[in-house]
This record gives sequence, C-alpha cells and structure tokens, in this order.
Amino acid sequence: MKNPKLHFFLYLLLILILSSIPGNSVPSIVSLTWDKLIHFFEYAILGFFGYRAFLHNNELNIYLFCFMGILFGCFDELWQSMIPGRFSSHYDVIADGIGVIFGTYASNYFYKKYL
Repeated sequence: MKNPKLHFFLYLLLILILSSIPGNSVPSIVSLTWDKLIHFFEYAILGFFGYRAFLHNNELNIYLFCFMGILFGCFDELWQSMIPGRFSSHYDVIADGIGVIFGTYASNYFYKKYL
C-alpha cells in the first residue's frame, strides 16, 4: 500500500476504534501512569502520517494540520466520554496536542533534511 492518505485515514479510524473499547475491557497494563505517554506517541504517529499524507498539498500548512490534529484529539476525548467505563480529560487533549505537534514537526525536519 503506497497511499499515504489511506494510511492517515485508517489510522484516524484505528484511534476511534481503540477509543470505543469499554473501560472494563482495557488491559491493566494501560494504567494511568502510562496514559499520557501513550497519548503522546499515539498522536505523534498521527502527526507523522498526516504530514506524509499532505506533504505535497499546498493548501494545508503545518500549523493548520497541527490545529486539526488537536481538534481531532478533542473529538476523540468527547467520543471517549460516551463509552461506558471511559472518561475524558483535558490533560489527555494536552498530551494529544503535544504529540501531534511533535510528530508533525519531526516529520517536517526529517523530510526536509533527508528527502
């Protein structure tokens, strides 16, 4: 599969599917201590996939993509609050936002320096 936009949208779907798992079904290894780190890496990967998917799209700049990634994080937390046994947190949105910004800017640096 060489379609980066498909990868990006499938990853968005994967995030929503994982957010739809009821709280009592989430493995105990995913405890609150690791929660923010998991959010960071989850959204850093989203930043990477998004940058790669829209690399040649002149209409979507990095700032707008980061903003959209943060909005998706807000939507994801809202979605999670409707799932039994799950709750939303503004700290999760902050971790999501930092992750998407890091992933996007790291991808930008990598693509400009090495490709």
